[in-house]
Amino acid sequence: MTSREINKKDYEKLSEWASEYENVKEREAKRSLLVKVFYTEEYRMLAIKNVLFAVMWLFIGGAFALFLRSQAGLTSSGIPVVVSPQYYFQSMTNHVMDMIFGSVFSTVFAVSFYMIPALNGSRLVKWPKIANAGLWIAVLGLFMMNLGGVQNQYLFTFLNPLKASPTWYIGYAIMVVGEWMEMISVLGTSFLGRIPGRLIPTSVGFIVMDMIMMALANISVFLDTMWSLMSPIGGLGINIFGVPNAEIWKGLFWFADHPLVYFAPYTLTGAIIAIIPLYAKRPVYSVRFTRWLIPVLFVLGASVYVHHLVDDPWPLVLRDIFAQTSTALIAIPFAALWLLFFITLGDPRKLKWDAGLAFIFAAAAWNIIGGIQAEPTQPTPSVDPTVHNTLWLPSHFHIMLALYSVGGLLGVLYVVGPELWGRKWYSEKLGWIHFWGWQGGMGLLVTAFAIAGFYGAIRREVAWPAFYEVYYQMAMIGGWLAGFATIIFAYNLILTLLYGEKIKETDLPMWAVQTIALERYGMRREGYKEDEMPLALPADGMIRQVVQTEGSSGGTTRVGVVEGSNGSVKSLRTEPKVDANNEGLKGTLWKPDKV
Repeated sequence: MTSREINKKDYEKLSEWASEYENVKEREAKRSLLVKVFYTEEYRMLAIKNVLFAVMWLFIGGAFALFLRSQAGLTSSGIPVVVSPQYYFQSMTNHVMDMIFGSVFSTVFAVSFYMIPALNGSRLVKWPKIANAGLWIAVLGLFMMNLGGVQNQYLFTFLNPLKASPTWYIGYAIMVVGEWMEMISVLGTSFLGRIPGRLIPTSVGFIVMDMIMMALANISVFLDTMWSLMSPIGGLGINIFGVPNAEIWKGLFWFADHPLVYFAPYTLTGAIIAIIPLYAKRPVYSVRFTRWLIPVLFVLGASVYVHHLVDDPWPLVLRDIFAQTSTALIAIPFAALWLLFFITLGDPRKLKWDAGLAFIFAAAAWNIIGGIQAEPTQPTPSVDPTVHNTLWLPSHFHIMLALYSVGGLLGVLYVVGPELWGRKWYSEKLGWIHFWGWQGGMGLLVTAFAIAGFYGAIRREVAWPAFYEVYYQMAMIGGWLAGFATIIFAYNLILTLLYGEKIKETDLPMWAVQTIALERYGMRREGYKEDEMPLALPADGMIRQVVQTEGSSGGTTRVGVVEGSNGSVKSLRTEPKVDANNEGLKGTLWKPDKV
């Protein structure tokens, strides 16, 4: 089979998906906005819903954070100034849950539901009913966790007889079920756009790996939650599983809940792999090496739970050999990733900077800083138990979650957002204010926590020696600065959705067309075969439905092209034969000209 015949079949596949997508749009047009809020088949609308939920949880979780930071920054004695000690610890619990499972997870799903159908060219979501139901079930579960009352202050103690409220355990189980449903839909969507024999785009590979890892990791959390609910710790009086054992809860919970901190980074990595070539105007430095990072990060990311269990009586092979080694080794693939990142981007002075690239570039820098901060302590059994009880650790995970994961995902939204909602960002200046406010505010917070932790400040406390108060005051200022920056972001997003300048609409987002073209170009340079590369996308982002192909003669092919919703053939034109090796950076091997 010649390369041209393969290319023609690829275009026919795009045409087939386009026909299915037209049916989706017809059904979507019949739904009111209220119905779309609860159920949508359109991949962009599903992504936008997740983005809006992410922003909502960012504000709710951020509000809990400001309660904490204000109370801690205004007094070191624990005397209620903003909240009482009971509500202080409840706010701590709710802040973590809302920011991770609400804001971060929703953003990950938004990126997944948007980027995968765009990159594979299908624009179709597999099992949209499961995806929509999963979103709402997860939201319900998270609200139940928030409504547990002051009893939820005990979440992070892992000490009997302290416990969370029954609604917290029930909500957690419901939320996990909702997450599973969304993950199933994401995985189905990735396979829906896969052509047998062809590799999926590298970015999609990272997202698929991420979903599999988290779906597996959530098994232990779900079992742990159900065990707790059915034991005396659950508060329901059922007590099927007998006397509660804090080690069971702690072990199963952290076995999965450390892999969850990679849920955002791995999808973020996939998005970054798609985006940085657009700024560098060349493929990622080594596509083959980048693809090998996927299984390596999967194995190591799923097994770094040791530094939560290092002082617990778990089997030696799990605690000190396998997991401890994984904790140390995971720095290596991340170091390789950022080496590829900086090599691909090249000289920063030659890049066209905007808020999106700035957030992504800063995220890379912060991940390196956070890794350097963690590696000497987390894998070391003699040091880790002490470090984990100081503010050194909140500094570490705020670097990794707020500055790296959330910051990086914000950068992704700045880049792909305009083609997601069809409008340019209302104000580039507001985007830069958001960037500097977020970086400055969270940077001040993590610095204050790191210094206080170095001097021995104990975390999960409501009172402390006055010596440490200056660091809590710095953290309070940083938290409020980041909070105001978030308000700027939301304001800019609302103005964009209402008044942003409309951009030219294409069937496929042009960022996806360009990144696939660059990836194929890089793969060709590295010796990949033409018929194993990801599906090429039309250079202009437009897909015409091929309805008939007549015999070719004189170096030309007659192609029937569908336009309009009735499927009629609007034009028949002559297409020159296209050499597969002439794709260059255009993003397509066989394409009709614009009509």
